[in-house]
Amino acid sequence: MNKYRELCPADARPDLRFDLAGMDYPARMNVAEILLEGALGSGWGGRIAYYHRDEAIDYRALRARVLRHAAALRALGVAPGDRVVVRIADTPVLVYVLLAAHAIGAVPIPTYVQLRADDLAFRIEDSGARFALASAELLDEMAAAVAAAPAVTLAIADGGTDRTLPSLPALLPEEEPAPAYFDSHAEDLTLIVYTSGSTGRPKGACHCHRDLIASADSYWKHCIGPTEDDVIGGPPSIPFSLGYGLFVIFPARFGSAAVLEPDKSVEASLAAIERRGVTVFAAVVSYCRMMAAGLDRGRIASLRRAMTGGEPLSPETETLWREASGTVLEQFIGTTELFHCFVTASEPGRTARSGTMGRASPGYEVAVLDADTLAPVADGERGLLAVKGCTGTVYWRNEERQRALVRDGWNVFPDVVTRDSEGRFRYVARHDDMIVSAGHNISPVEVETALLGHAAVLDCACVPAPDPAGLRDAIVKAYVVAAPGFAAGGALARALQAHFKATAPPYMYPRAIAFLDALPKTPNGKVLRSELRARAASGG
Repeated sequence: MNKYRELCPADARPDLRFDLAGMDYPARMNVAEILLEGALGSGWGGRIAYYHRDEAIDYRALRARVLRHAAALRALGVAPGDRVVVRIADTPVLVYVLLAAHAIGAVPIPTYVQLRADDLAFRIEDSGARFALASAELLDEMAAAVAAAPAVTLAIADGGTDRTLPSLPALLPEEEPAPAYFDSHAEDLTLIVYTSGSTGRPKGACHCHRDLIASADSYWKHCIGPTEDDVIGGPPSIPFSLGYGLFVIFPARFGSAAVLEPDKSVEASLAAIERRGVTVFAAVVSYCRMMAAGLDRGRIASLRRAMTGGEPLSPETETLWREASGTVLEQFIGTTELFHCFVTASEPGRTARSGTMGRASPGYEVAVLDADTLAPVADGERGLLAVKGCTGTVYWRNEERQRALVRDGWNVFPDVVTRDSEGRFRYVARHDDMIVSAGHNISPVEVETALLGHAAVLDCACVPAPDPAGLRDAIVKAYVVAAPGFAAGGALARALQAHFKATAPPYMYPRAIAFLDALPKTPNGKVLRSELRARAASGG
């Protein structure tokens, strides 16, 4: 299935451009072949591709294991174009399965391990998957999901004792087979990544072979400046496009190593940095804030880049990280729809500028458009984030959403941003998260930034809530996680309101504050504002 011709209506097709050197891609290409054969052709066979616990896997071994798994998938009956829902933790087996699926022309759909049977069943049904793979330790939820879809073949990915199901280890050939990559068109569908669902039902974002390579050849090559000595680490999970790029596509494209770690705790990340000499690290903002607390600089001495995105970076968190680590957090923004990043503060040989998401990545054009007219706005004015480049948005069988997002060739996202005269972007809020109160358009991010300036606030998020007095269409309500040592309650709420009025515009202040033990978040760390809005609407 051709992503841009068969899966996308002609009147909602994104404009594509390949104006960087080296982007004259052939019409036929297979991403697994490019990565694996390219690594060996570059002389990287003996270089380490992955570290996992006590194991070190070089590129020659990686290629051999992927080819064996490709043969096993064929023996299972997986054919070109088949969708395969995968539930495996971030281990080498997950990488083998994903690259093997690409190699034979199938379409993997990786899922994060926190999903339950209903979530998995939705992805199976929505994608029309014919196969489901799960590791033995994660089999139960997948089995429950497949029970409602008898036409789906369920197999165990890494062994186990259930002899009633086929298992990939039993189908692996003893000897390394000869390479037999499917002759894919560059635009053939090769990956579906479902959005996090933070704003509603998850949507399948489609990616073709060329998309995955182009993302590496634009953002990663020109902004990160990868070297063969780099070791990539961090908590992003492979089933998210951020993690897929960091741990599956980018290392092999440039001969770097990556650390695969299913334990996403801060201590596990610090241990990996220290043990494996991680040089490039990425995490969401709240994770970086947790890392900075009591950080021993010696444990992260190997880092040359620490990158963050996924949620707004407050000045307080930026300062906390800089003082704790001695380095600057480099912001980025990307989307599942475009596979990876298109705005970043990372520039080879330069220290990232504080307080900005950065500039458009080479290979992308980024504009700020009026929300009503879609006309470009002047520098400094707020508008919607719009992108054109070497990857484009195509949703899986969702033409309504496709037409809503792709406008006149632009990928127009519901993120409100500003751009300065130097082409640097600053994040304001999601368009549908803006709070309208007494005629003011209030960014929840700005309210949250002010609250985070108080020592008592560990985490917070703001949403609109009904005005008990009936004077406004809505008020700002803040949900706050109190820092250790501070007692949540009315006294603290009043102290936070007083702090806000003294440090930020009073019309923006949170007229209601509720305390939670933790904010509801997606598995990749984004706040579930839809859940908080529902809670606020019901008075919770």
